[in-house]
Amino acid sequence: MSSLSLRRSIVVLVTVASLFGGAAVIRAAAGWTVDAAPLGEKPPDAATLVANLQAEQTRAAGLSDQLSQVTARATDLQAALEAAQEKATTDAASADDLAAQLASAKSRLATLESQLAAAAAAAAAQSRTVTVTTTTSAAATPAPSASGEHEDGHGGDGGDD
Repeated sequence: MSSLSLRRSIVVLVTVASLFGGAAVIRAAAGWTVDAAPLGEKPPDAATLVANLQAEQTRAAGLSDQLSQVTARATDLQAALEAAQEKATTDAASADDLAAQLASAKSRLATLESQLAAAAAAAAAQSRTVTVTTTTSAAATPAPSASGEHEDGHGGDGGDD
């Protein structure tokens, strides 16, 4: 045989051996992969996956609508809370103002009550003085005449005309 045909034969044999060696390595790797991740059940087909995807998209859209409604309610509640806080602040200011007015009115009432008590005491003292004066005056004054006139010539009405 010639050296050229010998070389060709060796190249063909090495190529065939390489192909068989590669196939053996691929089979061994496939066996290791099957052992590492065994399939317990058959994977779903594409139609089932598409149906599941559509169902989840519908569910996601429903949840998105619910989230929008909850967000709108939360915004409404936030506005109501702010309005209630403003009302509470206004009411507190009004209550403080009314408390100040009540304190002022109580002070004026106490002043008026003391003035009334003083006036009542003065009236009582004057009444006692008038009673004592009238009693002593009545004893010194002659009785009115039958015509109803006093000594001074005026009528019995007691007023100045």
